[in-house]
Amino acid sequence: MTTDGRPGLAAMPALLRAGVVAVGVAIAVGVGGCSAGRGTVAAPPQHVIAWDDAVPSQLQPPQVPSAPACRAAQLRLAGSGFQFVAGVVGGTGAVALRNTGPGRCRLTGYPTVRLVGAPRAPAQRQVDLPAQAPSFPEAVEPAATLLALAPGSTAILSIDWSNWCVPGVSGTAGSAGSAKPQVPPSAVRVTLGQGLGSLDVNYNAVPACDAPDQPSTIDVRPFAPAPLPATQPWTTANVKATIQSRDGPAFPLTAKRGQVARFIVRLQNTSPVAVRFGGCPLLAEALAPSGQTEIHQLNCRPASTILPGHSLFFDMQLRVPPSASLGKNGLFWELDPTGAQYPEAVSGLVVTR
Repeated sequence: MTTDGRPGLAAMPALLRAGVVAVGVAIAVGVGGCSAGRGTVAAPPQHVIAWDDAVPSQLQPPQVPSAPACRAAQLRLAGSGFQFVAGVVGGTGAVALRNTGPGRCRLTGYPTVRLVGAPRAPAQRQVDLPAQAPSFPEAVEPAATLLALAPGSTAILSIDWSNWCVPGVSGTAGSAGSAKPQVPPSAVRVTLGQGLGSLDVNYNAVPACDAPDQPSTIDVRPFAPAPLPATQPWTTANVKATIQSRDGPAFPLTAKRGQVARFIVRLQNTSPVAVRFGGCPLLAEALAPSGQTEIHQLNCRPASTILPGHSLFFDMQLRVPPSASLGKNGLFWELDPTGAQYPEAVSGLVVTR
């Protein structure tokens, strides 16, 4: 704990999202080479529903011109402020800023971020980091929405804060000596730009003093689009998803760097009731560790009802980055990332030159 009662970052739970992908890669590498059984070669499915590469309506950029820059007076904090989660050094936090003005405004680039309100504070250094791709299976709004953020819409600001070392103060409450106890900053101040104003944002924890002779560092990423709104689950029935080669379950998945990987996802109804498609849910897929999450829409319009014990097969496509690691990679797939987040499947994909 810090001296003012705020928990230190070391006491906060570790961030787990990145670990999901790391663990999944290990699983994918382990199962990617499984065959259908000794002496048995399963045939590919006879009917596969075609891939639809159309951009889902939720991901289509708004057809409006770029708006004037957002002013601080137009924005309100959506939530309780920066909830820092401990990292290797310091912590990471994010806030959502909502446009509460009467019209659209542009919220792009980097703000200036400083810690304010502490009677004594170390020097502060801001480092601008590149934009960060969404974590699997997160689906976010198009980046172009930030050029004309609509009233009621939000943008996300992420920062890393580390090394808060105040000269001449004690690190913990009740420390012996003449040093005064530390009084932490009152807020994280986000300044949008010259003449645009600033917002003071609350926070939950103070990072440890790791290097007393170094300034406190604030790593700032540019404003990012908000996650897509949550939707109703596409089904409540038990459905199992499996990934297989287009040549059949016994064959490994392979693709070349810089090209499109094609594979099949089998949706099997393992429940006692029929599964119907009232609407076509989104799907998320990614190649780890080098690929980014892709969001598409399941081509369920030609799909029929899945009776108990029956299956449907869907053709899938995924871009393989030119920089993808050669050899086995993790292939991740999930249906309905904004709703049920279910079913999901993990496999291995061998990348070649």
